[in-house]
Amino acid sequence: MSTTIANHRRILRVLGCFALAMVAAELPADEARSPVVGYLRFDCPPGSDTRVSVPFHPAPRWAGRVAGAPTDEGGGRMRLVLAGSPAFDAGELADGAHYLLCREPDGPEGRHFPIVASGADHVEIEAGSGDLAGLAGGGLVSVIPGWTLAALFPPDSQTTFHPSTGRLATGRGSELLLPDTTTEGINLAPDRRYFVTESGWVEGGSFAPAGGVVLEPGRPFVVRHPDAVAPTAFVATDFVYGGAVDLAVPASASRRRDTALAPPRPVVATLDQLGLSGELFEESPSTDAADRRDELLVHANVAAGRNPAPSAVYFRTGGQWVEDAEDFPAADAVEIEPAAGLVLRKASSDTVQTLRWRNLPTYDLTAP
Repeated sequence: MSTTIANHRRILRVLGCFALAMVAAELPADEARSPVVGYLRFDCPPGSDTRVSVPFHPAPRWAGRVAGAPTDEGGGRMRLVLAGSPAFDAGELADGAHYLLCREPDGPEGRHFPIVASGADHVEIEAGSGDLAGLAGGGLVSVIPGWTLAALFPPDSQTTFHPSTGRLATGRGSELLLPDTTTEGINLAPDRRYFVTESGWVEGGSFAPAGGVVLEPGRPFVVRHPDAVAPTAFVATDFVYGGAVDLAVPASASRRRDTALAPPRPVVATLDQLGLSGELFEESPSTDAADRRDELLVHANVAAGRNPAPSAVYFRTGGQWVEDAEDFPAADAVEIEPAAGLVLRKASSDTVQTLRWRNLPTYDLTAP
């Protein structure tokens, strides 16, 4: 198979992500505005792995302000009372598929906290008190559903994955692979795989029902097609993130560590606009391989086949981005495609820690 293929492996277009559709939102009067809906299309050829992601979020179940400071419920849970009592049923949001998205600039803006319990006027989230520093009464938050396999790819109507005829490998169609987010090390194999049949989504290996599996915000996944099947397309569409999105990047004290990430934006951004610098992305003292610290591996879906190598590798030195290629060309202005599959390879750290990638939009959704 050719090592490079035509543009049909690339994201085809971003259609009117700032004017495609306007949808009313349940926002406080002083925050009322119509959010923007975006659209992206990825082509998925046969016999190949296509890294994709969803840079959008589903319509909020509720959006508004917290009525007071968060309270610690113990056991890694924090309770937030929601202004206006949205009247959620007890446990309505506690199925693991809902998040509290903080939109308050004075708090942990851009972080998604899994909701583990709910009541008529409150939610409990998976978080510690330190995670919510700066979030006080009046802080802006949204309750949003997570993307589940069944919601994003309904078994009876999806057209991205070739269905499997059963559980046996001989009847296997396409698979969805999720990156390993817990193991230390580099070049990690996917740790979970799923396939779809006429009756629903199934996890490979355990064959457990998987329709409720949540695809985490800001994480890519792989569409793996078998050989000799028709190409398909994955179309992502929904609400555009208008503010910061904050994602976790773990570092190890003993070895380099890979973290799979996806820019949560439906537009092209340059390397310099990604917000990967400072403590989050450690610069290399020189271009010498022995001095190499953090690296950014970009998977742009330009190579056919299974488990393709990164399209390019970049690192920072001397205050700028450079490509790991002959003569180390400057790369600050290199464009990263919307929702690209990235791997942030952290050099070993002095301690085990979790850093935060705070990605800011390069567009202004509040502009007239």
